[in-house]
Formats: sequence, structure tokens, C-alpha cells
Amino acid sequence: MRVSVVVNADAGSVVDDPDRCRAGVVAAFGALGVDPEVELVGGDRIHDTVARAAKGADVVAVAGGDGTLSTAAAALAGGDVALAVLPLGTFNHLARDLGIPDDLEGAARVVVEGANRRIDLAEVGDRTFVNNSSIGLYPTMVDVRDRVRSARGWGKVRAVPVAAWHVLRRFPVRRIAIEAEGFARRLRTPFVFVGNNRYEVGPRGLGERVDLDSGELCLYVCRATSRWRLLRVAVAAVVRGEARTPDLEHWCGTEVAVDAPGHRILVAVDGEVDAAPTPLRYRIRPGALLVRAPTGTEPPPPAQASEPAVSGVDGI
Repeated sequence: MRVSVVVNADAGSVVDDPDRCRAGVVAAFGALGVDPEVELVGGDRIHDTVARAAKGADVVAVAGGDGTLSTAAAALAGGDVALAVLPLGTFNHLARDLGIPDDLEGAARVVVEGANRRIDLAEVGDRTFVNNSSIGLYPTMVDVRDRVRSARGWGKVRAVPVAAWHVLRRFPVRRIAIEAEGFARRLRTPFVFVGNNRYEVGPRGLGERVDLDSGELCLYVCRATSRWRLLRVAVAAVVRGEARTPDLEHWCGTEVAVDAPGHRILVAVDGEVDAAPTPLRYRIRPGALLVRAPTGTEPPPPAQASEPAVSGVDGI
């Protein structure tokens, strides 16, 4: 097996001691009889490095957070070289959803002894994402967090509570328009969340995906226009699920457009925030990414064609 490893040298767990990281990767794969090519590059070089590595590898293992993985996924989309996940970044939701161990040795074993499977990718404009995208409270909070860090020289952990307090105190609500097959809304909302496949919302779990290859986007939109109503939505969603939660709607389908006043809007894509032109156009790419996953994690049967799913209150 030809394995190339691409490490985001800007990741929090790497930047302080890149040589130790490289040695750890080599040792983890060496214990399994594999001698990988290892490259440590900055975040702005991930896409091109992964694309180049794929030309001489069966598997490209990428170490970094979800933003790094979505960049790597864009480079490998539609191809026959598998993406493997080494969870060394700040957040690794894709690793969790694939069942990848959170230690380097266990993740390397999945690369060598695991199996290939295809999962969906999603896009918003020209950006690819493996997990989710959102507008509203979260990207606004990240933007404030980064400005606090820049002004005060703080780390992420210290800046987050200050940013969260600032955003929740102001509680910005946006007027947006949503257009999709069987679903059209004009409303004021604190957030819109679009998942690559459906996310669990209810007493059985919160924030985990039901599957990774249903061929659908799932959109969640909140009608709460005050902090108190948002708290009620959060509690009801956890206790009863989104289908029985007032002020929370969800829709599943293949394409959706989200528009808002102004030419650009802050949007989070797998945790990375940037200003994007409106309207935001989302689409699903079924089975576009080949990944390495633990053996025995069989995907569910292909979804049958059906009408887009909608739940929640009636439109306005």
C-alpha cells in the first residue's frame, strides 16, 4: 500500500513541535509495516499538496481539523484515491462520524487495515464541505472571537467565552429567504444550519449524523427572535426532537438557496468563516469522496427516491 501523509503544520497540536509530530506519524505507520511519505505544509498549501500526493498514492492520510479535511476532500473529490483521517486538529467531527479512533496509532491502523467506502460531499458556491455550513450566530461568534484574539493576543479558548457573551447579548437576527424543492420561507432567524446528511436532534443524540451517504442535504432553520425563545428551542429539541419543536424547521433534499439582504454574508464552512456572495447555493454530491473507514462499518442501503422531507411549522 502506498500511503502519503499530509499534515497541516498550522494545526494547534503540530505548530509547537512539528518534528515530534513527523516522528510520531512515521513511528505509527512503521509499526504496521508501512513507510509513508510525510509532508508538513501550511494550511494554504493543503489542497495542492494533497492533489499532488494523490498521483502517487493509494491513500492520502490528512492530519488536521475539519477545515483541513474539507480542503483535502475538494482535492480528492470524484477520484479513486482514498482520503484517510488522522485526527490531530482542533475539531474532528468527520473522524468521529466515521468511527476513527482519536489516537494516532489507532487512526493509522484504520488507514492500513480498514476498508474503502464512499460518502457524500456538499458544496456552497465554490466551497466543499464534509460536515456542515451555517450563517448567523456561529460565524458571527467566530468573527468576534478572532477580532478579540487579534486585539488582545489571546488564544482561542480564552477568547471564545468573551465572543459568545458579546454575540448572545446583542443576539443578531437576520431576514433571510430560503428556496428549495417543496420548501420556501421568508423569515427572521438567528441561524440557518445546512448539514451534509442529516444530524441527530433529539433525546437519542445531538449533533451526530445518522449516516454519511444518504445523498441529501438537511437544513435546519430557527424562528426564535429572542434569547429566551432560543433557549426554549434548544431544550425542546434535545427533549423531543426537531419534528416536535416549535420555532424549529428542517428540510432534506439535494439543492437549496439561502438569500439575505446585502451582497455578502458571513458563512461558516466546516468551522472556517469567510464572507461569501449571496445568494448561497448549496448542493449535495452523492458518493463523491472515497474514504478509509474501520472494517465492519457497513453503510446503509442506498436511499430510495422520495419527496423532500419537511417538518416544523407551516410557512409564512
